[in-house]
This record gives sequence, C-alpha cells and structure tokens, in this order.
Amino acid sequence: MFTTLNRILAAGFKGFYRNFTISLSAILVMVISLLSFAGIYLTSELLKPSIAQLEKKVDVNLYFETDAGDEEINFLKAELEKIDQVASVEYVTRDQALQNFKERQTSDVILQALDSIGENPLGAVFNIKAKQISQYDEVASFLDVIEGSPEYAPIIERVNYNQNKLAIDKLNVIITSVQRFGIAISALLVILAIIITYNTIRLAIYTARNEVAVMRLVGASKFFARGPFIVEGIFYGLVAGIIALLILWPAIYYAAPFLQEIFILNLYDFFLTKVWVVGAFLIIAGMILGAISSLLAIRKYLEI
Repeated sequence: MFTTLNRILAAGFKGFYRNFTISLSAILVMVISLLSFAGIYLTSELLKPSIAQLEKKVDVNLYFETDAGDEEINFLKAELEKIDQVASVEYVTRDQALQNFKERQTSDVILQALDSIGENPLGAVFNIKAKQISQYDEVASFLDVIEGSPEYAPIIERVNYNQNKLAIDKLNVIITSVQRFGIAISALLVILAIIITYNTIRLAIYTARNEVAVMRLVGASKFFARGPFIVEGIFYGLVAGIIALLILWPAIYYAAPFLQEIFILNLYDFFLTKVWVVGAFLIIAGMILGAISSLLAIRKYLEI
C-alpha cells in the first residue's frame, strides 16, 4: 500500500514538474483566488474596529418635555430595556443635559441668554443604542408607537431617529456592500481557478494518455492510473498557497502603516498573531481547489 502511494506521489510530482510551464497559468489564477480569500478575511478584521466605533456613535435620541416626571421616565426606561433589540438606554437628566449643552457652546451670547432665562429650558433625554446596526428600524418603530400612545405622548417632545437614519442607512449599505462584493469576487475567482486547472489537468491527461494505456495493459488499478493526476492538481494548490503567503506577508508589512492612518487596527500586528492560521488556510484551500479540478477533469477525460 505504502509502495503504491509512494509511486503515485512520485508520478504526480513528475507530471507536475514536466507540465510546469503549462501549469503556471493555473497556479497564477489559484494564487489570485487565494489572495482574494485572504483579502476578504483581513478586510473584515480591519473594518471591525472601525465599524464598532461608528456603531457607538449611532443612536436614537428620545427627548422629553420639561415637565416630564422622574417616575414616568424611569418606568419607560425599564420598558425600553426589556426590548430584545435594545442594547442600552442612557438616561441624561435635565441638569446633565443643560451641563452638556453649556460645555459644547463657545458663544458667550448663548450662555448669557441661558442665564437670563433663570431656569433650565431643556428636558431629559434617552440615548438608545441597538444591539446591531440593522435593528434601529425596529427600535424606532417601537418608539413611534410609544410616542403616539395616550400614556406617553404628553411627556415626549420628539424622537430624532429620522435625523440619524441617513447615517445609519449609509453604514448598513457599506457593510452589506463590502460583504457581497467580496463574496462575489471570490466566487468568480474560484470558478476561474477551477476551470483553468481543469484544462491544465486535461492537457496532462492527453500528454500521458499512452502511459496510462500501458499501465492498464500491465494490470495497473484505476486508482494507480488516476492518482498521479490528482496529486498533480494538489501540487498546484500547494505551490499556489505558498506563493500567496509569500506575497501576502510583505504586502501587509508595507501597507500596514498607511492603513493604520485610516483604520484603527494595526493589520501587520494582527496578521502576525494569525499567520499560521492564514498560512494553513491558504495552503489547504489551494490543495482542495487543485484536487477538485483534477477530479472533474479525470471523470470527463480519463476513460479507463
């Protein structure tokens, strides 16, 4: 058994070496495909901290009338916190709202006008955050019901979700578009890699057709005749995975300082913590692509 496997491996490596020039196109497309996989993963990790920061800045604000009572406000806060989509409800009291307003002002005229009023003109505020960016519509719908209810309508001044909706929608579109674009490009490149590797193995089968015929005449099994072509495809993927990793490593090293000026994450430091995982993924994914392409070509063109 081990002798047969050794011979299959040797024959597969021989075919890989013999057809190396023809194989370059297949290896190149595999490299691009694998780099696209890695690019999607790393882009996702790069965007996560930035998206998290943006999500922290997005909320829905519920403004109360100045005569709203603490008991009613606290009861509504408890009701909102029971909603599955709500992550937190920050209660800003009237005094804190006034203090925050004064800290944001740079105009002495506005501050003097506040002092001349003699009382706090601001009501309390709820800053409501959803668990996920896509859940703000559901939270806003619930707030619309509350705002129109006889119980809470007298104490609620307004809900400003519509003012924040544009920013929320844009963030949703960016996240969804990045994910869909990455998946579409990867799928296209995988199909292209399989087609090119498939055709490369087909040429290898055609080149070795006489050798296969002789092997069958002397009693070689189907497994022994087909094995070298599968091994050859796996070698394509193995080489493509190693090349992809060798390209990716220095590319991230040089790109990381520029990316960190835009994004929060240091991509190179993150990559170093995941280098073995990324490397193993690239090599294994490449070998699987090569094996699938070889099997498809063998089933179609290697008649035994």
